[in-house]
Amino acid sequence: MEVFQKAKLLLESLETKSSMIMSYEKLPLIDLTAPRAISQRNRNDEVASKESIAQDAEDAESILKLAGLNKQVKNIIDAREKYMVEIQPVNKETSSSSNKNVGMRQKGVRRPHYTCLLVFDNGLVFQAACCLPLKIIAASLDGAPVSGRILYAYYSEEGGGKLVYEFLGKGTEMVIDLKRGESAKAQRLIFKGIE
Repeated sequence: MEVFQKAKLLLESLETKSSMIMSYEKLPLIDLTAPRAISQRNRNDEVASKESIAQDAEDAESILKLAGLNKQVKNIIDAREKYMVEIQPVNKETSSSSNKNVGMRQKGVRRPHYTCLLVFDNGLVFQAACCLPLKIIAASLDGAPVSGRILYAYYSEEGGGKLVYEFLGKGTEMVIDLKRGESAKAQRLIFKGIE
């Protein structure tokens, strides 16, 4: 049954691949004045099991293939810092409660959750997965504006959100603001020591 579910997810992914954007866009620069959001969630009890780690690795590999990245990864970098920041709403008429049911977990179903920066010989690729739709709303490379493009973006109730995003240029520090669903907050991810 698990193989059938994976095959169904891959088929849905291929059918919705039209969400890909092939041209590069200049991203807004990171807002250094954005206040940190106070976390109401206790993360002390969250320890990833071996099964969760294996599931995330398998999911990440299959999504990279769907994104067309079959080349050799030079390095995989995890964020040195992760925290939530408050963001300005794009449309004040749209409230975060309007899409409250998007990405709600079904009991007994674990969706992959991961974020990482992949270093290739010719550039940087960010990859993420979680329960909600994902979107990069701002980024900087060594404190300067950066351009990028979506290689793969997908969301379904069963599989959650998947994002693969390619950046132009090289540097040593990447900062990314990642929006999950319709939240009024973004997760800020800081990747240091990129080579």
